[in-house]
Amino acid sequence: MKKFKKYISILLLAAVLAACAFALAACKDKEFTLEHSYSEVYTKGNATIEASSAAFRILKINDTHLVSGSTKKDQKTLDGLKTVLDRTQFDMIILDGDIFEGYSAKLSFDKPAAAKVVGDLIDGYGKPWTFAPGNNDGQRGGSNEDIIAYWLGYEHFLAGNIEGINGAMQFFIDINYDGRLAHSIAIMDSLSLDPDDNYDYIKRDQTEALIAGIEERSTLVSIFFHMPTPAFEKAYTEGEAYGSFPFSDEYPVDDIPGNALFDELTANINNIGLISVGHVHSNNMAYYYNGRYYQLSSLGGYGAVGSDNTSPSYTLTTVDLTTTDSRTAYAFEKLSA
Repeated sequence: MKKFKKYISILLLAAVLAACAFALAACKDKEFTLEHSYSEVYTKGNATIEASSAAFRILKINDTHLVSGSTKKDQKTLDGLKTVLDRTQFDMIILDGDIFEGYSAKLSFDKPAAAKVVGDLIDGYGKPWTFAPGNNDGQRGGSNEDIIAYWLGYEHFLAGNIEGINGAMQFFIDINYDGRLAHSIAIMDSLSLDPDDNYDYIKRDQTEALIAGIEERSTLVSIFFHMPTPAFEKAYTEGEAYGSFPFSDEYPVDDIPGNALFDELTANINNIGLISVGHVHSNNMAYYYNGRYYQLSSLGGYGAVGSDNTSPSYTLTTVDLTTTDSRTAYAFEKLSA
């Protein structure tokens, strides 16, 4: 009997150890299988798109916070997004940060799988698309560099960066129309967390590189990154609301104080027509202030904090390529499934 109990104890111990090993294996983050090196980004330079119409339409998607691409909330998000994609005319897509959840403890967390689902979906529409990293995207299960390197395998994905500056993505997308440069789009990385676990901010070298690129171009420039700057509150309190675009009854943003440096350095730079961000899981807003629009887009996924109170939506920005008047060059529309 004692020998039998000993065998039972050994079997139970083996079962417990096997269960622990399985749990540890399940908790281990899946790794990206990369056919491209991130360093290829430095060879890309700036991109060019030939517009077929004077109205250039940019569909912005942000804060979907996908866990794996296959959870119930992820499926609901992707189904709604596909509905919007199918019924919307657009010329390019910008994934404006926090496409992936950054701190999920769920066993289902699988960033590489989610990246494939997103890449397959977006690239399937045959339009150019790109990615401005958010504060969550590179936190766990693969860095922003891993995500970008993975998406380099897609035909229509645009990427670029300047070696030696902060951030994983920074480049211009020049829009040609009627035989000339008619508009330019700047993509930036607003970084993630600093060593003290506070929100990081856009650094001086990034901003100076941006300004140099703007000054090379004698055209209106739209800037896309993820986390807002203090100037957004200034625009809300002192600017002019874009009439038909939804906006909050009170300013919904806890701005990134360090991004005051970006505001300071760009305040007097001509030809900035739009600064467009996400990050804030509240309502949408667009205000004209200091000769440019400050536009913020709400959450885009059912896995994002706040989705119980705010339905996911996306922003369609239409740029008039025939004008350099920043006040009249833009039209904004909130899109929901």
